[in-house]
Amino acid sequence: MSTPPPPPWQPVGEILSASGEAPFWHMREERLYWIDVPLRRIWRWHQPSGHTEHWDLPQPVTGMAPCRSGGLLLVMGQGLWHAAAWGDTPMPLADAPAGAPAGSILRGGRCDPWGRFWLQQGTPPASGRPGQGTLHCLPPRTTPRPALLAVRRGVPDIQGWACSPDGRRVVWCHPDGHVIEEAVLGNPGRWPPELGMPITLARFDRPRPGANLPLPGKPSSGAMDQQGRYWVALADAGRVVCLDAQGQWLSDIPVPALQPSGLCFGGADMRTLFLTTARAHRSETELVRYPRCGGVFALAVDTPGLPTAVYWD
Repeated sequence: MSTPPPPPWQPVGEILSASGEAPFWHMREERLYWIDVPLRRIWRWHQPSGHTEHWDLPQPVTGMAPCRSGGLLLVMGQGLWHAAAWGDTPMPLADAPAGAPAGSILRGGRCDPWGRFWLQQGTPPASGRPGQGTLHCLPPRTTPRPALLAVRRGVPDIQGWACSPDGRRVVWCHPDGHVIEEAVLGNPGRWPPELGMPITLARFDRPRPGANLPLPGKPSSGAMDQQGRYWVALADAGRVVCLDAQGQWLSDIPVPALQPSGLCFGGADMRTLFLTTARAHRSETELVRYPRCGGVFALAVDTPGLPTAVYWD
């Protein structure tokens, strides 16, 4: 096992999460938000002051997005919730659709440029079985309790959902398949959304000849920049890879943790790539070599990322 790479990654604060996930940058607040699912906790870090704080909730938060009003959309248990402000009591927003298989949960989720929230309902990966379920879309809140729309059934476990700069292409990670997939979003901005059949953009199920990636990687999260390039975190391989719109590798960057778990762009000019990582289930040997597992890191990049899309509440 190699030693952790040196900078350019810089640590963000001193917090070590059990499993940091779903980061997003809040431009108005100049804050980075992320969730820690095992601890039922939301974290946020204020860049100007360096202050970090957390908010503990009664059940795990499995997805999150900022709202246009300034509050938060939270995915918890069998529904979606709205918190009007940090620390406020979350109020019910939308229920999980009935009829899902036993053990199904709502998880993940990101907003598109038209204020809609995309997430998945299904069974998480377990005991070697791939997760699968239904991809849903929540419309903007024109009624007190908007309903989720099933857009695609029988989809595998997906993460890192991101829209291209023109909103006509959607890219996501399929961790169990070790691939990145993309699909065309027909009639952008119109309701109901039309999602084309996914095609494979890139594979990570085998070592790449001539590359620095020595082992297959499991794509766990991704973020899109303003040139339409998709940055993907590879769990188990400890790397971040940048792909162009055709799936070609542009860069391959080692990270100072074995389990990168979340990516987003942020900072005043959106030229900072933030990375969350996981500490849970790491061995003592791994933690000795990578003591910052579970930390949050920042990398300066040349091309700005897309601003965080918000839910229109």
